[in-house]
Amino acid sequence: MRKLLTYTLTVLFVLICINTYAQDKQTLYYDQNGKGLDTKKKAVFYRRVVLDDNNKPVGIVEDFYMNDKPMAKGEASKIDKFDNNNSRWKGPVEMFDEKGKLSAQNNYDEFGALDGHQVAFNSEGLKTDEFEYLHGNPTKDYYLNYDKKGNTTRYSYLTHLPMKLATSDKVIVPFTEKKLIYEDGIPVQFYYIDGLSVAVKISTKQLYGSYYEAYVIIENGSGDQFNFDPGDITAAFVKDGKTTEAEVLSYNDYIKKVKRRQGWTAAFTAFAEAAAATSAGYSSSTLNAHAQTSSGRSVSVHATTSSYDGAAAYSAAQNASNNITQMVNQQYDIKRSISEGYLKLNTVFPSSRLIGFVNIKQEEADHILLNISVNGKVYHFEL
Repeated sequence: MRKLLTYTLTVLFVLICINTYAQDKQTLYYDQNGKGLDTKKKAVFYRRVVLDDNNKPVGIVEDFYMNDKPMAKGEASKIDKFDNNNSRWKGPVEMFDEKGKLSAQNNYDEFGALDGHQVAFNSEGLKTDEFEYLHGNPTKDYYLNYDKKGNTTRYSYLTHLPMKLATSDKVIVPFTEKKLIYEDGIPVQFYYIDGLSVAVKISTKQLYGSYYEAYVIIENGSGDQFNFDPGDITAAFVKDGKTTEAEVLSYNDYIKKVKRRQGWTAAFTAFAEAAAATSAGYSSSTLNAHAQTSSGRSVSVHATTSSYDGAAAYSAAQNASNNITQMVNQQYDIKRSISEGYLKLNTVFPSSRLIGFVNIKQEEADHILLNISVNGKVYHFEL
């Protein structure tokens, strides 16, 4: 009798747990930008997740395409109902294509950054790419791409194309150091490391002929001078998962076609100061790794980390507003500014700023990959 009572209570307990789990399981809808929606109208995927009283995810999180095929499956350390860009996977996570076929096996650390071994597959279930990350950063300057016979080729993280002299043996600045702000709705990515900052923006509103214009700021707050050669800039286009090399024009190639643009220098200088003020309180880094599989399919992995210090941001903003022409970035003053329009070879002295732009021959693209070599290190941007 006692055994029967124990068995009955156990069954009841399990049923109660299952019922509670089912009641707490929620369906969340997101649009193409990862913003939360109240209904599935305009949604591109939905999520099934259990959240505890503190809105912490419990157990396995499952994402689905709107055709009900699986999209992703794994555990998460954070789920944001309103903005999926703030959500964080943790541990092993499986990714699927729109037909429900396994497309990737990723691993994340406790902060949602890619960590460890990552594998991508094609629709036939064959391995196409292997990546190695350590807390959001590649452990090498290349990853492995597999053909249908299992042969491997080293692909550059900078261009997502086969390695060659221009991309091999480069010291890549950690991707997680990249930050993002907006200027008049235009994304601006920048790094600030050891007194040196590099910022880039590309605006589709500022096209000249059949060329993109990439605006660049380099600020030298270190104690060393160095030569900056825009001839070392490389770029690539990503369109529908396929990557092609882009042509970055030199000053001599393009100077006859360049029309000087009034006002952009002042606007970009204002951005630089805003970036300095903003970076004191807010940092957001996004990592995207793209590769073309042997079947021509796009494979991507994504991780984002962010933090904010309101007091620091307010203090920096106050300093910035005092004098828009005086650039104050992380406790150093810019005393000399080189602003000559199209970028040319220049020596960047301590406490100086170089501002200019380069043109990239235009092709239709979903993303532009831009790699800028500064003082022996490559700064990678994805715009």
